[in-house]
Amino acid sequence: MKESPEILADLLSHLKISANKLAFEIGLNANTAIYHIKNGRNGISPELAKKIINRFPEISYNWLLTGEGAMKKGKGGEELQANEEQANYKLNDVQAMHQDLKKDLNSIAEGMIKNFEVISTGIMQGLMDQRKLLDWTEKIDPDKINKSSKALEEFLKQKQ
Repeated sequence: MKESPEILADLLSHLKISANKLAFEIGLNANTAIYHIKNGRNGISPELAKKIINRFPEISYNWLLTGEGAMKKGKGGEELQANEEQANYKLNDVQAMHQDLKKDLNSIAEGMIKNFEVISTGIMQGLMDQRKLLDWTEKIDPDKINKSSKALEEFLKQKQ
């Protein structure tokens, strides 16, 4: 934030006038108030800022009081600072949305990793079970099954 002496110096430079001329232009009988601001004893008061704005309407009231934003108002009387503040708010909103989106995407990625771990564990278990079935079927002796089937068939024929 700029100090009042610096704001006053910038204003005088922009207007291309002296402190005495500014005092005269805004209707001060003596330039004591301007002198005190110039030497850092006082700040620019809201009343003094209003007098300056009445005489030089292109100057931003907020800039006179704070030194922040643009010195001159934009077209249509809107202050450039207001536009800058809106741009900053929009930038802050975009940055906040960016952070929220980053968090959401991070959560989605974490969820996908967990789901992938669960799914891959399930697939691995299924493959291990299939391997057990394959191992079991490899141990089956087809000749023994054929002999058992024939024996069962003969047994059932005898019972009829």
